[in-house]
Amino acid sequence: MWRELYPVGIHYLIGQILGSAVLLWLVDHVSNAQESYYSYTLVITGVTGVLVMFPAVYFYRKDRIGRLIGGLTSIEEQRLSVPEMLLLLGAGAGFAQYANVLVAILQNWISSSYGETMTKITSGKSLFMVYLRLRDHFSVLVSAVISAAFFGIYHGNVLQAVYAFILGALFAWFLEMGGNKWTSVLMHIGANTWILIFSEYAQTLVEKTGAGSLLMIYGIFAVVMIGGYQYFVRRGEKRGYRAV
Repeated sequence: MWRELYPVGIHYLIGQILGSAVLLWLVDHVSNAQESYYSYTLVITGVTGVLVMFPAVYFYRKDRIGRLIGGLTSIEEQRLSVPEMLLLLGAGAGFAQYANVLVAILQNWISSSYGETMTKITSGKSLFMVYLRLRDHFSVLVSAVISAAFFGIYHGNVLQAVYAFILGALFAWFLEMGGNKWTSVLMHIGANTWILIFSEYAQTLVEKTGAGSLLMIYGIFAVVMIGGYQYFVRRGEKRGYRAV
């Protein structure tokens, strides 16, 4: 279990070191350091995600050698074309938007601030490490559920945990079907980027173009999500073996 969990610990450690460094710098340079710190949250999150990619890719390559020796995976990792990357970004954004709606509904029964939740988006770059290491021992379904549970718990509160669990399970499944380590990373980038943009400009969009624009967005996302699902199902079935 330690092998599956310590990538999350690495992400947490990097985030804490970076966050502490920023806070110490603010204490020396601004009067209200704590309040100013929250304005840097998204920057810290983004930089943490970039830094985490270095150990994540290193451990992935090391693990892959063991999987090749043990016959757990194929020789070649599947490549992603530019249209496939765009499809993953769009699908990630779409799943995030619909999960956003579901969690907003659940907010009526769960005492938590969803607005606060969405300002604390954390990086999922270590998710594929946790899933793939679980996948060495368990089925796709079991590995996806367990890794998604870790992903949800790591996000800090009940609402965000529900949101992250849904996306984590989807990201893991697409990672398996896509056969490329960047599959879940691209979907996570699409999800986070879209939620940030939507939360910032949704009200302005409705005021200028009307509620019909939101319906159009949901319709486009539905098409992208369904299309992405069908495409990567066929890709995985055609390949017929584990590639990551």
